[in-house]
Amino acid sequence: MLQEILSKTSTELLSGLTGKVGLGQDQARQALDVTKDSLVSSIGKEALAGNLDEILNMVNMGASANQAPIFQNFLGGLDKDLISKMGVSPDIANQIGKVVLPALIKAISDYKEGNLDVSDLTKMLGGGLGESILGKAGDLLKGGLGNFFK
Repeated sequence: MLQEILSKTSTELLSGLTGKVGLGQDQARQALDVTKDSLVSSIGKEALAGNLDEILNMVNMGASANQAPIFQNFLGGLDKDLISKMGVSPDIANQIGKVVLPALIKAISDYKEGNLDVSDLTKMLGGGLGESILGKAGDLLKGGLGNFFK
C-alpha cells in the first residue's frame, strides 16, 4: 500500500524536493526512498511503544498531520536518517522532511479518506513487519495482563 501511494505521489514530491529544497533529481529520488524506509521504521517503533492510536490520529488528520504531537518523532527520525544515509546537512534534512512527510501522510490519509484503522496500518507496513508489530503488541498485552494477576 505504501509503495502504491508513493508511486502516485512521486511526481509531486520530486517536484517539491527539486523546486523548494533545490535537490537534483537523483538526490530527490534517494530522499524519497529514505523517507519511505524511515516512515515504516518510525511507524514500527511507535506502534511497538504502544502508540497505535496516536499514529492513526496523526495519519487521519491528513494535511494537518504536522500538528499532531507524534509528528515531531517522525520528523526527527527522518532528519537523522537523511543525514546519515544521504550526508545532507541538518538544515537540508529538515527542509526535505517538511516538504515530503506532510505530503506523504496526507496521501496516506486520502487513500482511505481519513479513515485508516489498525488493519490498514499493518497492510501498509507489509506482511512481515505488520504481523510482527501485531504479534509484539499482543505479547505485550498478554504479558501486561499476566503480570497484573501475579
